[in-house]
Amino acid sequence: MQRGVHADLSLAYLPGKGISLMAAIPIERDSLIIQYVGEVISRAMYLEREKKETQCSPHSYGLAVNSNEVIDARFVGGIGRFANHICSPNCIVERWEVAGETCCGIFAKNAIGEGEKVTIKYGRAFVQAE
Repeated sequence: MQRGVHADLSLAYLPGKGISLMAAIPIERDSLIIQYVGEVISRAMYLEREKKETQCSPHSYGLAVNSNEVIDARFVGGIGRFANHICSPNCIVERWEVAGETCCGIFAKNAIGEGEKVTIKYGRAFVQAE
């Protein structure tokens, strides 16, 4: 993770979903797909931004790091932000500590075929504007 290694990925535009993260090659179960990166801000700041920005864009890219901090990938972020939501995803988001800093990664829950969407369940990990 510290070396920036991730699965071979691509982006595609899918009607009804927008830009979507895709597996460019088969990905094995339990593999790290990509780190979820962005600007780390307070939850309060994120919710304030979300109120303003949802008027311009329906997409939300906030991933809760803990109860006080959020990774906001809307303006500054990697391609991991394009993993689409689905209720039965093929990936999970895991958190861990690296040199005292909390990191979030998207990991394959199941094997993912070439050309398949990388999906996660937004649920409680993602911050919803109140």
